[in-house]
Amino acid sequence: MKSSKQEEHTTDLKPFRSNGACGYKNKESEEVEVPCIYENANDFSEGLARVKQNGLYGYIDTSGSLVIPCQFKDALRFIGGMAAVMVGASWGYINKVGKMLVKPIYKRVLSFSEGLAPVKKRNKWGYIRTDGELVIPFKYDIADPFCDGMARVKVGGKSGFIKPDGSVAVPLKYDKITDFISGYAIVEIDGMQGLINRKGQEVRPCDYAYIELPFRDGITTIKQNGKYGYIDEKGKTILPCIYDSASYFINGKAEVVLDGEHLYIDLQGNILENKQ
Repeated sequence: MKSSKQEEHTTDLKPFRSNGACGYKNKESEEVEVPCIYENANDFSEGLARVKQNGLYGYIDTSGSLVIPCQFKDALRFIGGMAAVMVGASWGYINKVGKMLVKPIYKRVLSFSEGLAPVKKRNKWGYIRTDGELVIPFKYDIADPFCDGMARVKVGGKSGFIKPDGSVAVPLKYDKITDFISGYAIVEIDGMQGLINRKGQEVRPCDYAYIELPFRDGITTIKQNGKYGYIDEKGKTILPCIYDSASYFINGKAEVVLDGEHLYIDLQGNILENKQ
């Protein structure tokens, strides 16, 4: 028997489309359990699935019953027991029984994550709590949801990361910045890439044309002046940028092209064998 928590997050139903309409089938038997009466049907999230009927959105439960009527102009999936919905031209948030928890007063919104949600008002983004209280002011041009205690934001063309209290985790000085992958993010200034860790420290300054993530075997590929090389997780150059192309190291071995010749090398750059 499934626990109540498992039942909340899993379902035996999957959406399908037939003759321009949508319904739900049983994942195993492929039998139709919800007839094709919807204009759109989505996957389940936290036991509820978004459906569209007569141009408006609502939600069904895992039995296929419409538990939140189709009354919203737009809607997002449930995350953390709340879903963003659009009423008229504004967005707010409802709970799983359809009660409006945060009034629809925002121009744009994203889903809650780690207790905070990015919301847009007067062309700027800020962050609210689940009770609707604004905790980080409207001052960002772009704002992402929080992940592992940090959120990427952008102001005046420069990007960085903030903490849940609004303080700066990574200075807003980069033209571009990626999500963190295994503890590292790629940053870019004037078309050149560098590498930072989650403390905001620059592992490598922005002096490479290209950096690959994630690290494998503690090493990754870089590109500089049209050639490839390798650095480690501390930013130290392991092999200089002398290769025409370079793949990941796997078990201490990588395939490279040097002066047009395909080779396998070890971590010291020694040639192990000629691929051809």
